[in-house]
Amino acid sequence: MFLEKLKEINPSLIKAGVYLHQNGFIPPNTYLLDADQIEKNAGYIKEEAKKWNLKIYFMFKQIRNPQIYNFVLDKNIPQTVCVDTKGAKVVWESGNLIGHVGHLVQIPDSEIMDILLMKPEVVTVFTIEKARKISYCAKKIGRVQNILLRVNGENDIQLPGMEGGISEKHIEKTVKEINKLNNVKIVGVTNFPAMYYTNNKEPKLSPNFYTSLRCAEKLSKMGIEIEQINAPGNGCTLTMETYSKGGATHVEPGHGITGTTPFALNYKLPEVPSIIYISEVLHIYDDFAYVMGGGFGAIDVLGVSKDFKMQALVGDNKDNIFNNNFDFEGCAIGNKKVLMDYHGILKIKGKKVKVGDTAIFGFRPQTFATRCANTAIIKGCSTGDLKLLGVYDHCCHRLKRWP
Repeated sequence: MFLEKLKEINPSLIKAGVYLHQNGFIPPNTYLLDADQIEKNAGYIKEEAKKWNLKIYFMFKQIRNPQIYNFVLDKNIPQTVCVDTKGAKVVWESGNLIGHVGHLVQIPDSEIMDILLMKPEVVTVFTIEKARKISYCAKKIGRVQNILLRVNGENDIQLPGMEGGISEKHIEKTVKEINKLNNVKIVGVTNFPAMYYTNNKEPKLSPNFYTSLRCAEKLSKMGIEIEQINAPGNGCTLTMETYSKGGATHVEPGHGITGTTPFALNYKLPEVPSIIYISEVLHIYDDFAYVMGGGFGAIDVLGVSKDFKMQALVGDNKDNIFNNNFDFEGCAIGNKKVLMDYHGILKIKGKKVKVGDTAIFGFRPQTFATRCANTAIIKGCSTGDLKLLGVYDHCCHRLKRWP
């Protein structure tokens, strides 16, 4: 979906990917990150957020890698949001601070103490029970933990597998119970998604966001000082104005960092696509080329037109790859559902391809959700002074074989 954009405005990343793979510097099944451009993208977002008086928690689940934080985060500022505890531990162990934990996946009871010791700025709770557990653990370490309430309303968008939260109808009753706890303090609300995925059209705040506003007003009337109306989803330079004018205080850019929000497909944003997925042709069967899998389970198509057809560029050098497009069949012939993405399958249709060729994809990923995909960081691909900073496996361990 972003392959044409990459060819147009960041072709040097594609060239670097072919070179690094063909020369054995990176393995197949690797997401390659352009650190220079990601740093620029983050800078554009920070500048726009500051202009509209918004605070940022950057989301890294889609490019989970301990080295990339150095190019995005300002030191000694809690500027991250972590979708799960593993993500929080990667951020913390890299020497960065935790901003927000818990808005999509609640912290398991056995890990609450670990997270609280990282001193997150806020933790989101879906239930009274979780608030009680957090208060109990916070008391043990002499801490009062600021919390956000995940709220929901009758007309909210409920993405599959992400449902949950405190019903707007029961918000006052729930808050009265949580206020009895001594070691948690309600400071705001959140909901997801706060912005529509509208097939790349103009930014539009979702019913979920307006539920957050109504609940925040109810909390204010109960005497609670609202410090945050947290608005996750589609954070990029284009959406900051809409969020600010709508009443948000905090945003959570994720794909904006790599220039892969749905809006980047149809708008000319300053953020440039900065990530590719690199694989390798392992064998050819009938009229199909089978490339190494492991990262295809992370393809994120939310907000992307249902009419798009994913393709890959295939070749063994930067000169023969740009015009050698192959249609992606999926991870099984006929796009049948499979348990694992052993392979990605490309339709040959008379085109030139051979075993060992590099295959480059330009979809928007969620690398934390892959079966076993690696990540790699490079600098200097646009200047020709290419430097591979590191290659990491899906658990964020640095691979020793590669620099």
